[in-house]
Amino acid sequence: MFHNAIGHTRPRVTPHRETVLRVLSELAGPATAHVIHRHARATGGRIGLSTVYRHLSSLTLAGIADVTRDPAGQHLYHLRSDDEHDLPLTCARCGRGTRVGAAAVARWAARTAALHGFTDVRVTAAVTGVCPLCPVERSAAPGG
Repeated sequence: MFHNAIGHTRPRVTPHRETVLRVLSELAGPATAHVIHRHARATGGRIGLSTVYRHLSSLTLAGIADVTRDPAGQHLYHLRSDDEHDLPLTCARCGRGTRVGAAAVARWAARTAALHGFTDVRVTAAVTGVCPLCPVERSAAPGG
């Protein structure tokens, strides 16, 4: 084990961990462990679902990955970006996602935490909405 830039113990790299890291880097946005497992298997990875969960947990504890929740409460995993502050933007309907720049959010969080005497601030947040591929639900017009 060794320490990464934010002081967390970084887990040893194994073939299964490499598979999980590869899948996380290939996916367009945050994903559930089941999606990560399916993608790993579809691209030739020989890995079980419980192993995916175990590696996601260790990668999250090490600060390499982050986890958020979608509106249904499912855990969504994504790689952290050390060179810029970004957050997951996830469709509340289909789960499609992407990463969006959030440097202003990180600066606000650091300033706010400092006002209260906190240091070593880590921001975990999620932004949800409806993606352009999902149909917009239109409510019935009044009186019609």
